[in-house]
Amino acid sequence: MNLTLLTLTAISTMTTMPQPTVESELRCWLPANREAQRELEDALNAAPTPESLRAWHDLICSEPHLAGTDGDRRVVEKLRNAFEELGLETQVHEFWAYLPEPLDAEVQVLVGGRRIDLPLKETALEEDPDSSHPDLTFGWCGFSGSDDVTGELVYANYGRKEDFEKLAEAGIDCRKKIVIARYGGNYRGCKVTYAQEAGAIGLIIYTDPDDDGYRKGISYPEGGWANETSIQRGSLDTLAYPGDALTPFIEATEDAERLNLHEVDLPRVPVQPLSWQAAEEILSRMTGPSVHDLPEAKDWQGGLPFAYRLTGGEDLRVRLMVRQRRRIEKCANVLGVLKGETSPDEKVIIGCHHDAWAFGAGDPNSGTIMVLEAARSFVEAARAGRRPARTIVFAHWGAEEMGIIGSTEWCEGNADDLRDNAVAFINLDMAGMGTEFWAASAPLLKELIVDAGRSVPQASDERGRSLLDVWKDEKDEPEMCNLGGGSDHIAFYCHLGIPSCFIGAHGSKGRSYHTNYDSLHWYRQVVGEGYEPALMITRLANVLLARLANADLLPLDFTRYGADTRTHLDALEKRAEELKVPVDFTELRGAVEAYEAEATAAMESLRQAVDEGAISPEAIRTVNAVLRSMEKSWLDEHGLPGRPWFRNLYAATDPTDGYGGWMLPFLRWGIEEGSENLAAEARQPYLDAFANLRSKLVMIDRVCGQLDDILRQR
Repeated sequence: MNLTLLTLTAISTMTTMPQPTVESELRCWLPANREAQRELEDALNAAPTPESLRAWHDLICSEPHLAGTDGDRRVVEKLRNAFEELGLETQVHEFWAYLPEPLDAEVQVLVGGRRIDLPLKETALEEDPDSSHPDLTFGWCGFSGSDDVTGELVYANYGRKEDFEKLAEAGIDCRKKIVIARYGGNYRGCKVTYAQEAGAIGLIIYTDPDDDGYRKGISYPEGGWANETSIQRGSLDTLAYPGDALTPFIEATEDAERLNLHEVDLPRVPVQPLSWQAAEEILSRMTGPSVHDLPEAKDWQGGLPFAYRLTGGEDLRVRLMVRQRRRIEKCANVLGVLKGETSPDEKVIIGCHHDAWAFGAGDPNSGTIMVLEAARSFVEAARAGRRPARTIVFAHWGAEEMGIIGSTEWCEGNADDLRDNAVAFINLDMAGMGTEFWAASAPLLKELIVDAGRSVPQASDERGRSLLDVWKDEKDEPEMCNLGGGSDHIAFYCHLGIPSCFIGAHGSKGRSYHTNYDSLHWYRQVVGEGYEPALMITRLANVLLARLANADLLPLDFTRYGADTRTHLDALEKRAEELKVPVDFTELRGAVEAYEAEATAAMESLRQAVDEGAISPEAIRTVNAVLRSMEKSWLDEHGLPGRPWFRNLYAATDPTDGYGGWMLPFLRWGIEEGSENLAAEARQPYLDAFANLRSKLVMIDRVCGQLDDILRQR
């Protein structure tokens, strides 16, 4: 065991867990097992410390570690060694992914016979020694097209679909022009898609001070917000599936059968990200019509000190040159496995990706350190004789930044086992960025997250409140998002139908997202030296894992499909009204109401039986198998129209912005297509899903009927 892990082990005995404000009823445990579970949770949450979280951070963020680079490979070895030294069964899952590599880029302003070269890299700061590391790259976007183009300018605001539509309505022609758009509003890859569709020959994406700079707060290094040289990097992959671009549906092994490159619709035009200092050299020289002349375009004016223009005029031109190489590179996921004592085949997975655009102190590794600390917590508990009933997999995913690749390849390679045995997946990507808790979740896990929040102290709260107290903020229920796109939960949830959640904390006074300033110096100055957010989320993750791995009756709230689906139908009706698409959800609402009534009765019968201790091990196994299959009721083997990889009809990534989610996406697709017939046809798969769910309630009812007989005999 190395010095770092010896230190972490010693530290863990020095801190005790504050007492929770409200104790959970633990209704999914037999009464005889509840006290042991409470003792386990107390022990688990006494283990994490700020000191050990900081030590993990030092270990992982000592150098840039972009996917496929030597730095990335060294991080993989560090993670492997950490798991091995903790005593976990350690697996390095290698995959061979199609990755981009930056070679060269130039952006030049051509005006009045002059050529102005624009800076493409952040300024090294004396206050942050890491910002001068030799392995840091110039700003670039993965999977940009390689080309050298020169053209006039069009400003497209955020580069959203509606922004390009507004330009077209105003008679602004993007054909053979270079479009400049600011970050925000959608996924950067969607900006490229819409620019290409409009006929642009190139795209510049810049960070505007109105969105991420001095209009938000003090800039780095004095504060935490973007400074004039900050550049947001990022992938541009907008394929109809995540993961390796050349191996959809199958694992990207070394000898996998791959698509031909001409079959893969990656960006064709050159794309370059800029700082606002560089973008100002372009935007300030534009002479076309003002954005203020555009009808209903109040959000088009950015934060630079001049009126923004829609076109640059004939005298202003920009040269944009990008050269990248794409090739297959070996990458790896690193997994630490703690085998379950009584149900080892059943798995609870928690993970965060390890690759980063630079040091990744915030994104992703404020979450990576939590996975490591949670693993250490459970190892200590196991050594003390408290091994979980089910297996826990602690995962560090590779190449997420290039298209959510590592987690997708692992899921595709282990699909059968995961469909049968996975209980849930918890995503901690970039999870420690402030003290304000947030969560996005599948319906099955929402009650679990709320209940676990009772047992965790709120970070930096002098009043001693629980996470749930602050999260609810005097409301009846805390606000929780629906799970959409953008990170490693997608393959688990949207492809395999495994209940998933994405938890974390935000609220720090600044962002270093995908810039060369995402360093330990930035993190500790802006998020804090005390690691209180990371400590809070690690403790919550420990409670969630302990309950999913140990509950006698799996803590999956199948009644929640009713209320959430009704909410989604309300939203879809509103969207249909906006698009003037007639819809009739009467029959579907009836199916939802019937399911909700039956599910509520089944849940109460189950919990009563558990409370009474009147349920046999065989009955529990039967019900748990049904509960593990609940989310699969939404799976369609043909997938969504145009996106067959997305098989979960309950939730999918929003194809128009790349980050958010489409709830009931088959129905949403029919409405977005503007077709009454398509919207009507899309109702049947949802009627089938609720029929499938109700058939599973019948299986639970059979068990409950047997339990009722037992209770009556008592």
